[in-house]
Amino acid sequence: MDFFRQFFAKKCAVGGLDLGTKNLKLVQLNQKKDKTYELISLLLGEPPNETLKDGLVADPRALGDHIKQLIHSFKLNIEKVVGVASGQLVVLRPIHMAKLGPKELNNALKFQAGDYLPYNPEDAMIRGMILKPELEDDPTQMEVLLVAAPNELVKNTQDVIKFSGLSPAAVDMEPFALLSLLSISVEPEVLAKTISLVHIGASYTSINIYDNGNLRQSRIIKIAGNRFTEVISQAYNISFEEAEKMKEEKDIIRVENDATPVEPATMRMFNIITPVLSQLVKEIRRSFDYYERQFNGSVDTILLSGGSAKFRNIDSYISNELGIKCSVINPFRKIDISKVPGYDKETLEELAPSLTVALGLALRSFV
Repeated sequence: MDFFRQFFAKKCAVGGLDLGTKNLKLVQLNQKKDKTYELISLLLGEPPNETLKDGLVADPRALGDHIKQLIHSFKLNIEKVVGVASGQLVVLRPIHMAKLGPKELNNALKFQAGDYLPYNPEDAMIRGMILKPELEDDPTQMEVLLVAAPNELVKNTQDVIKFSGLSPAAVDMEPFALLSLLSISVEPEVLAKTISLVHIGASYTSINIYDNGNLRQSRIIKIAGNRFTEVISQAYNISFEEAEKMKEEKDIIRVENDATPVEPATMRMFNIITPVLSQLVKEIRRSFDYYERQFNGSVDTILLSGGSAKFRNIDSYISNELGIKCSVINPFRKIDISKVPGYDKETLEELAPSLTVALGLALRSFV
């Protein structure tokens, strides 16, 4: 993770800006003397129509102007933020290559990256992190984590920040931002194991696997919150907005062998979303199977984050289907939320899963 801290800027105390398709999230943290943290401000707002498409910035100026207005309305005192590069165009993939030193690595990657990227390497930011300096079956080879993002994607994120009247301190990758948060959200002995953090956003889900605090695998799939809303909209013949509201009101997932009574309307909702839920579990299983084949290891525990992690019982459902312990991450384990202007503790705890990326970005200058 440390190599990526140098991707675009030096470290400094900054806020974290997550440009979510459903909600924009801007957070500020302060580190206390006991090395815990406090959330000192939170800005939430919906992005204007057509400024974000499938999780990607489509109109940096309009989106930046909107955030600038929100900052003024919320009266936030903030100058620098860390943005995030995310989505299917961001590539994080372990590859094998001839043994090289750290200085030669990035130059060599420019020539090899073309075999793994869906775009021209000359149009991308490319970095590498050595995972294994020497392979057991071939001492002339090493294992490297290839990290790449299109220049345009990074520039658009930086432009949004500039148009909002702020300075872009850095642009981080979503899996690394989540790792920053994970490092303070679980006990050290848990972090030392193999953890999958499944971030279920609106446009996509990222399935990230960390081993002993290091990113080993990251995969993006399109099965996410909006897909649940779409099937509800189709089943009830209602608008996407009406379906979204209905989803939030009846957001319960039925777990096998659970005898708790469920209202007929809620049961119908569960039956409607079950095929999507099954697809999601199938893709998570595929990612785990691939990890086991590649790394000869298995996932010990699953943590969920993102707005759709707020579905009641989704952790129990996934745990039952995969036979692996699963729970929703508590991002506030070492973050004091008692003094956030405009938000009470209950509201913040409800929002918690959807704030993980923004919090991880804001932690950049501390962890």
